Amino acid sequence: MTDRLEHLHQRIADLADPDGDFAVVCPLSGKRPVPVRGESFPSATAVEEAVELVREYRTLLREVDPHLENIPIVATERGADPLALDDDSAGIGRSSGSISLSGETDREWLRMDDAPVVHVRRDGELLDDGSVAWQLDAKL
Repeated sequence: MTDRLEHLHQRIADLADPDGDFAVVCPLSGKRPVPVRGESFPSATAVEEAVELVREYRTLLREVDPHLENIPIVATERGADPLALDDDSAGIGRSSGSISLSGETDREWLRMDDAPVVHVRRDGELLDDGSVAWQLDAKL
């Protein structure tokens, strides 16, 4: 197992670039998980590959330590200014917090302050609009 962890860690290190514009983070906390604390990546392609390697690394670690937190892990662009909606543009009559847009093309996601977590994929496939709407209705 140690060899597998070392191999994954080396593959992540090979992708990293100290001047890179992308990072691997937990979208809930904004923190970079082990094994990518302090690491940056040069491109969207490199960071997406790193995300998969980090997930594999952490899954392997959980075999040894089942108490290791299973957190979501995503790619993000460092230093991107978050988008913000004012009350009028949100159309909801109350403060909407902020919205951050990250990623590129078909790998984009939104993170909203004070918003419910809604799943949009299951088993790699997009959920239909009715399923997403049902989750929103249930959480609002």
